[in-house]
Parts: sequence; structure tokens; C-alpha cells
Amino acid sequence: MNTYKKTLKSGTNKGNRRIWIEGDYLTAAGLARGMKLRRTMFASAIVLDVIADTPKTKGEKRHSIAGTASRPIIDLSGAWVSDFMGTASHVDITAHHGTITISRAVVAMSAAAE
Repeated sequence: MNTYKKTLKSGTNKGNRRIWIEGDYLTAAGLARGMKLRRTMFASAIVLDVIADTPKTKGEKRHSIAGTASRPIIDLSGAWVSDFMGTASHVDITAHHGTITISRAVVAMSAAAE
């Protein structure tokens, strides 16, 4: 399976940072509406892994891929995203074989103004 990479600008929602990933990028990486994802936090990255729809373990954080069959959406927002993002304006997304890795991107000033 191919590896897909993209840099996205982080937005805001209700005063917190938001990471919104959607569309062909997810479909091409084999990710579809309804799939369940387990979130693992690291100092430099957020990792989302596709998991079976089984009971959660204590402390486990999960997300579901929303949207439609032709336009799947991963919407991450909240204080935990704000804490992760810090002062970064963009994120680097890498999707490969059921895993999405999100890291803070280093963006040149001209690109950050977009």
C-alpha cells in the first residue's frame, strides 16, 4: 500500500485548535467512513491506528471516521489538540496502511500566510 503525505493548516473550533482531514486523501490511503481509530499521543506526533470495533480499554482514546463513503472525514478538536499544536499553524499528515501520523509542521512564513 502507498504512503500518502500532506501538509494542512490547523483551524479553530469553539476556541480550540482543530485538525480536519477529508476526502480523496483518506480514500486513497484505504480509510473509509465508519472505521474506528485509536489515538496514541507522543510528544512530537499523534498516531491514529485503525482498530476493530471492540470494547475500549481504560484510558484509551478513540475516534470514528465520519462523512460519506465518497468523502470520509476525520475531525479532531479540543483542548488536547490545542495543547499538542502549541504555536504551530500547520500539521504534516502521513497515512499508510491503516495508520495516520500527525506532526507539527515547520512552515515558511510565506506559506503560513496562506
